[in-house]
Amino acid sequence: MKRKHRPPLPREEIGPRVMCLSRHIRRAFNEAVAQQGLFSGQQDIVILLAENEGITLGELAKKLEVSTATASVSIKRMEKAGFVTKKPDINDARIVRLYPTQKAKQAPENIKNSMKSLETVIKKGMTEEQALELSDLLETAIQNMIKRGEEQC
Repeated sequence: MKRKHRPPLPREEIGPRVMCLSRHIRRAFNEAVAQQGLFSGQQDIVILLAENEGITLGELAKKLEVSTATASVSIKRMEKAGFVTKKPDINDARIVRLYPTQKAKQAPENIKNSMKSLETVIKKGMTEEQALELSDLLETAIQNMIKRGEEQC
C-alpha cells in the first residue's frame, strides 16, 4: 500500500484527525473481515446466526433492518462460501431455517482478535492513563455530536 503524504494539520483541528483515524480503523476492520472470507456487513449476519441458530430469513432480515430480498442475496452468497446451511423446519417443511457452519462460528472470534491487535497498534506510545483519557475525550466528543442531533453510533 502506497503511503500518501498529508500536510500537517493545525493542532486545534480534531475533526480531520478523527476522520483519518476512522478511515484507518475501517480499512483494518474490513481487512479482518475479508481474511475470514466475508464481505463487509456479512459479519453482522454471522453474529446474528450464531446467536439465533435456526432463525428464518424473514426474522434475520427484520433484525438486520433490511428487506428480505437483500438478506436473501447475502445468505445465498454466504451459503455458497460455506458460512450458512439451510434446513427445513422439523414441523413445517415450507419454512427454511438458517444455521451457521463451524466456519461461521469461528469468524467473529477471529475478527475480534484482529481488532484487539489493532487496539494495541492504536495505543502504541501511550500510557494506559493516556489511552483511557483519549477514550474519555472521544466519548465526550461523541456525546456532543449526539446532543447536536447526530445519530448514535
